[in-house]
Amino acid sequence: MRMRWSTAVAVAIVVAATLATDAATANPSTRSSAAAGGAAAGGARPAIAWTDCADVPTVKCGSIRVPLDWSRPHGATIKIAFARRRATGPGPSLGPLFVNPGGPGASGLQLALGADQALPPALLQRFDIVGVDPRGVGSSTPVRCAGDVFPPGYTLFPDDDAEYQGMLRQNRALGASCLRGTGALLGHLDTQSAARDHDAVRAALGADKLSWLGLSYGTELGETYARLFPKRVRAMVLDGNLDHSLTMVPWLADTITATEDGLVRFARWCDTSTECVLHGQPVLRIFDQVVARADRHPVAVPGASRPVTGEDVRLNVNNLLLLKQPAPLFGGGWPAAAQALAKARDGDLSDFATSAQTGPTDELYAQLAIECMDYDPQLRGFADLHDRMTMGRQLAPHLQGAGQGWTVNAQCAGWPVRPAFPPKPVRVRGTVRILVVNATHDPSTPYVWAQGVASEIDNHALLTRVGDGHTSTLTSPCVRDRITRYLLSATVPRVVPDCVE
Repeated sequence: MRMRWSTAVAVAIVVAATLATDAATANPSTRSSAAAGGAAAGGARPAIAWTDCADVPTVKCGSIRVPLDWSRPHGATIKIAFARRRATGPGPSLGPLFVNPGGPGASGLQLALGADQALPPALLQRFDIVGVDPRGVGSSTPVRCAGDVFPPGYTLFPDDDAEYQGMLRQNRALGASCLRGTGALLGHLDTQSAARDHDAVRAALGADKLSWLGLSYGTELGETYARLFPKRVRAMVLDGNLDHSLTMVPWLADTITATEDGLVRFARWCDTSTECVLHGQPVLRIFDQVVARADRHPVAVPGASRPVTGEDVRLNVNNLLLLKQPAPLFGGGWPAAAQALAKARDGDLSDFATSAQTGPTDELYAQLAIECMDYDPQLRGFADLHDRMTMGRQLAPHLQGAGQGWTVNAQCAGWPVRPAFPPKPVRVRGTVRILVVNATHDPSTPYVWAQGVASEIDNHALLTRVGDGHTSTLTSPCVRDRITRYLLSATVPRVVPDCVE
């Protein structure tokens, strides 16, 4: 679900020319420009405001105006920012390849800026790489909130009704600050609206069709786009799939099981691999000891929103375990996770800390606001959450249910606006064959979700990677080769051989 950028890249890639935000345009009283209104009504193409991207001269940054509310195309507008890296040749461009790294809340614009590091040369040669910051994210009109998402004393695993009510108060207070700072946009951050924004960018670029490479949350965004605009898809890859048809409890059970499986398989890898600094040591016992010690004595970490507790360790370990192999832009994989756990065993919990929020473009604000537009926690009170905690302990004895799925389940309770795009079964019809990709042991988007997504797409092929880690494009040469050949040709057989690590 969430694909985090490495800190070095996030700091190094500064898009100064597109950082200016337009909070005033999120006010319902603001009227759209003639260009944006015409585009929303099916008229003139939206005008692009082009600038040079800071520090990346080979990529151009742009923005357009789109309706805040797509059901009111002549109403208030917001800014959607994006970057385009032109195809380098030889040969003519195959048009735009839209890329989204997941999250929700991660920046597609930054992925386009880092495309030379992340994508195969063949794709860079033949496609214009386009990365969009979805509404509420990064350089697009952002979510604005006040305060930390995880303040001191805040728990997502309350012991009783009093703690549950405290959790709700914090959720409501943070949500109220987001509503004050973001305005009407807070109720229009759903994935369906974001998919329409992407089509507006396609139109602004003058492309009849687009190709798509979506990772993690980018699969939900891509599937939604294909459902809305099936004839505008030239080719589409969905890697690390979110099944947005499931209601909260079965969805949560799947995420809990997958995340625990990832931790257990990481421990088994440490038993056999000399790349693991804890090789030959009882990794799960060490993890449990770190959690128990941090629960007894939380550890202060500079720059963190609060002292690191055992709950923080359980919630944040999945970020370290997402990728088995190191990947450009996204971190050091399981070897780095083992180093983080070894440091934690020795008292340094900095790798398990939750960073304090730093401003209106903070990814955690955007992530929470988008998730709460796409998911309904369906919590009627503490008894419901208690039942889910019991399920979490049964399915995941080490993590006890913790993970990104749990944060959606708990933090969206009490959110000030109702979900605009809650889960429901869908059908995708009338597209070219879409390539659905998933690992059998993905700790964030379980393989069963990919099977569910594939069943919703009438014309699809399923590429299975037998192995570990979240998504496959960045780390598997086999998958990357098959994805590249598919995107170049826009054809793929209905049955695709597995990639086995």
